[in-house]
Amino acid sequence: MSQKPRKLQRVSKACDFCNRRSIKCSRSDDNLGRCQNCADFDVDCTFDRPAKRRGVKAGTRVNARESPSSKTASEHDLAGRVVAPDRASRSSVSRSSTFPESGSRPSLTGDPWSSFNTGWSTAEGYDDDGALRNSWKAFAIASDRQIRNLVQVYFEIVYPIFPLFHKQSFIASINNKEHLTNQGLFASTMAVCSLVSSRARDGALYSNRWHREELLEPPSEAFYAAAKDALPRDLAAAKGMNYMRACAILAIASIQNGHIKNMQKYSGIYHTLTSMEGLHDEKLWPKDISPIETEERRRLFWSIYTLDIYSCIVWGGVVRYREAHSLVRYPVELNDEFITHQGYTRPPISPATGPSGPLDSRPPVSWMHGWNFTTDLYRILEHVVDGTRRRFSSANGTQEVWSLFSPANMSETTVMERVLSMYAALPSQFRETPPTTGDIGKDLFGFQSANIQATLQLLRMVLLSAEEIGVDRKCDVAGELLSVFSKVPVEYLKAISSPLLHHLGGIGYILGSVMEGSLSDASYQRVRTLLLEMADLLHRLETGLHRAAGASERLRSQVDRIDGYMRNSRLVNLPAAPPPPNGSAILMNIKPEPAVPPGPYAPTHPLGSTSTIGDQMLQFQLPPELLSDWPWPLDNSHSEGFLPLAFE
Repeated sequence: MSQKPRKLQRVSKACDFCNRRSIKCSRSDDNLGRCQNCADFDVDCTFDRPAKRRGVKAGTRVNARESPSSKTASEHDLAGRVVAPDRASRSSVSRSSTFPESGSRPSLTGDPWSSFNTGWSTAEGYDDDGALRNSWKAFAIASDRQIRNLVQVYFEIVYPIFPLFHKQSFIASINNKEHLTNQGLFASTMAVCSLVSSRARDGALYSNRWHREELLEPPSEAFYAAAKDALPRDLAAAKGMNYMRACAILAIASIQNGHIKNMQKYSGIYHTLTSMEGLHDEKLWPKDISPIETEERRRLFWSIYTLDIYSCIVWGGVVRYREAHSLVRYPVELNDEFITHQGYTRPPISPATGPSGPLDSRPPVSWMHGWNFTTDLYRILEHVVDGTRRRFSSANGTQEVWSLFSPANMSETTVMERVLSMYAALPSQFRETPPTTGDIGKDLFGFQSANIQATLQLLRMVLLSAEEIGVDRKCDVAGELLSVFSKVPVEYLKAISSPLLHHLGGIGYILGSVMEGSLSDASYQRVRTLLLEMADLLHRLETGLHRAAGASERLRSQVDRIDGYMRNSRLVNLPAAPPPPNGSAILMNIKPEPAVPPGPYAPTHPLGSTSTIGDQMLQFQLPPELLSDWPWPLDNSHSEGFLPLAFE
């Protein structure tokens, strides 16, 4: 009779290293008696943590009615064990591939491991969780090649809008592995990797130097958790610019992933740290910082100032730092290679020559000139937000005082006339958006032009939200906004990524306000055409952008349902909505022809002109149930914000 094979004995207790990472602790043939993970990463295999008794503590009662789904204060690991909330967030990293497969682990004899057991730099850190630090350092060492690649991609798709690092010095610090010994730099580096990885996953890559799939492992969530766990629990210990920068980038990454509460959380921590560090006033900065850090601080301050205004418009809330309270200069208009630890240098002048001598001896224009102009637009937006918010101030029961100090609000036409004159004075590089080239030196200008256009349209939408305008005017504005976005090469729009959806949300809100009001045949036909153009634009953007996936089809379905209602109730023959443009039209950036159906439903007067008397008599209103699942909120009476741009 054959003997049953003996069961392998299970490890009764995980070692300290595996316990802190919430991963399986398995035996190995290591000569030192270490487990497999400790042997792979060449660390001591210890069991120094105090033992805890299993089971329920004496004197406590468990509520039998409590269901597992109601336990919001805990989560479960892979084995089904309940873990504490702070540990649960760490175990989620191991569930989503904390380390590469064993075949791709780095050599244990290489230089990267020499820094594994060293402490963080005490200049910016604190020492409260050595095992956690070591596990994340092991993660960073195992992901070294991926981190280098993501940092390079950062300077292609994120840096043009959020230039939070000096390119040459940041890349050098990563190559020298300074992030393994400096906790603040580690936090900001992991945040960069999380943001870039999520944008790459959403289709923001536009050059042929990178393959999307190669940048997605480890996933964005792993880097996000690493950055989060590197932030000190005691914010008083989070000294230095790197912690501020890490929180700022985590807030941007949260917007990218649609986690708005996390965006508010890390924005709040950022503003707390900037108040403690005095980032809003250059006189409070350390006296011994280099020109590189001076410029990084200026870029950080104004970058997150614009993000603060943007989030106030989209999700409501308050403006935390106002321009009148800030004593921070704009960044110098120089490329990074002309800013060093020793000082600033001017780019060489290579004037073009003509028959009569030099044509132009001025220094070349820096892309930062366009970036600073965008900041100007957000400063204008801050005051427009104030003026618009005052419409609601009478509802809080307080006496009006602002009129004692401020003149009457200027109209949209007056403000835009002044703004467009500023725009016309810009160099031509910032008023034209050529296709991407893959040369970041040239594409930086295209990014500024695209961002300026998006911000101009946001300013216009916010200005119009404070005015009562008719259906024709709303359609004119929505059509002009769609026309602007359709002319920007799609690669720039995809790189701007999720935040752009909220700009489009403003257009959807404008068109939705028309749809819920009184309509005529002509006005409905015009809105219908604009909605289909918007669906085409979303179709161009949603490839890879998981938050917009299916948005164009949902919009087309909504148009089809309204068309069906029109056929049944008004006996009008309407064709189905045309299909989205084919792939070649998308690649060539061809704007589709307006979908104006033939036959008796075509308008009998030019679009945009005043409706005829007969047309005005044929007013109708769509039933509310047809607009119940409109992608953008229509009822703004109880909204904290005044322009609900959020994409739902």
